[in-house]
Amino acid sequence: MRRCTRCGSELNEQAKVCPVCGTPVDEERAHLRRMVIVMLVAAIVVAALLVLRSRQLSGGADNLTAAASAIGTAAAMWPLQ
Repeated sequence: MRRCTRCGSELNEQAKVCPVCGTPVDEERAHLRRMVIVMLVAAIVVAALLVLRSRQLSGGADNLTAAASAIGTAAAMWPLQ
């Protein structure tokens, strides 16, 4: 069974709203979808920053340009809606 993200009560699979707090299930799904997208973008940014930092430590301005390009490419792959 699913749980309401607002109040934590159990939701029936056919429920359109939470029986306790009245939160629409579609709103809940949209919220979860947004959270997943934000988490993916954050993970990509952190990974890109780690790559950037490791390349800086190994030296070279060319590596800095490549890492910045990777960040831009990753951001373009996951546009927020």
